[in-house]
Parts: sequence; structure tokens; C-alpha cells
Amino acid sequence: MAAPLITGAVLAGGRSRRLGRDKAILPLAGRPLARWVIEALSPWTADVWLSTNQPCAHVSLGYPCVIDLWPGRGALGGLLSVMLVAQGEWILLAACDTPLLQPALLQAMVRQGGRGGRDAVVCQSSRGLEPLPGLFHIRLQPRVQAQVQAGLLPLRTLLAACRTVILPPEEVQRHDPEERSFFNINTPADLAAAAARCRLDL
Repeated sequence: MAAPLITGAVLAGGRSRRLGRDKAILPLAGRPLARWVIEALSPWTADVWLSTNQPCAHVSLGYPCVIDLWPGRGALGGLLSVMLVAQGEWILLAACDTPLLQPALLQAMVRQGGRGGRDAVVCQSSRGLEPLPGLFHIRLQPRVQAQVQAGLLPLRTLLAACRTVILPPEEVQRHDPEERSFFNINTPADLAAAAARCRLDL
């Protein structure tokens, strides 16, 4: 089974109302949040892009940026923007505020993508369906574009309309027992909790 060619994509276009700061460049243990996510995706990807509506602020991260061509369209708009520049047949998509992505879980998702007959691979945690991180095939571009133009923006709508493999909770637990991959930093308390986790991991 050949490994699929994958482009990594980090969503960095959110407004971060609760934190009041740009999450992508917010420091965690000495590194910007987006860099944590980029470095987590890099082992499984041929290239990694930042989907952003603030390219001047994010160019300092040292990775190519694609301007969000559909600002205000959320993760789906960011996915579509990256699909237009991707080298890979798959997009491994993650949000810039999820710095605790676990390599074993990402590897399990990539393996599923390599088995053929799939359009998307996502997870189901103890909380329910987790659209991110997600693996999306480039063949979905026409469908994604149609949804963006129609204003049908939830990733769940896309997942329900295509051939989606959902890793069940028991498999997720095997690869990510604490479900760290789905931990979002939305508040100062979340940032403090992530920093404490990083110190414990040292």
C-alpha cells in the first residue's frame, strides 16, 4: 500500500474573540501555537500551508501562506483555499489552536487515507464527531466549492455528503488516550492548561 501524497494545512484565519490576540503567533512554551501544529503535521506531509487572512502577521513563522480567498467562511473556506495550491492528493487539515496533536493518531488517519475508496478521514472522540484534525481528498474540491458558494459551511455537512471514514472512540483512545488532539485553546485558562501539560511532558 503506497503512502498517499499529503499537503498539510493549518487554519489561522480565526478572529480569536475570547483571547483577544492572534492565536497563530500566540506563544506556548517558547513557540507560536501555529508552529506546534505545523511541526505535528510535517512528518506526514510533503508541504504545509497556513490558511490566513493576515499573511503579513504570519509570514514570520517561516511557512508558505495562502490568503483565505473566502474570508468569513470558516474551516471550509480555508480548506478550499489550500486545495487550490496543494501538491498532494490529500489535505491534512488542523486548526492553529490545537497544539497537542498526537503523532500516533495522525498516523492512523493517514493509514486510513492510503487504503483507497475514501474521501475523508476524521475521528469520533468521547465528546462526539471531531471534524478536525481531518484528512480530505483533493477530489472533494468541487463539492467544497459548491458548499462554500451556497453558504453550507459546517464541515459536518461535507462529511455527511461524502465517503467518510470515522475512527471510532476505541481506536482514538488507543492512539491518543487523553484525547489531546482535540484540545482547543480558546481562553487564557486553556493556554495555561496547555503550558502545564507541556511542562509535564518535558
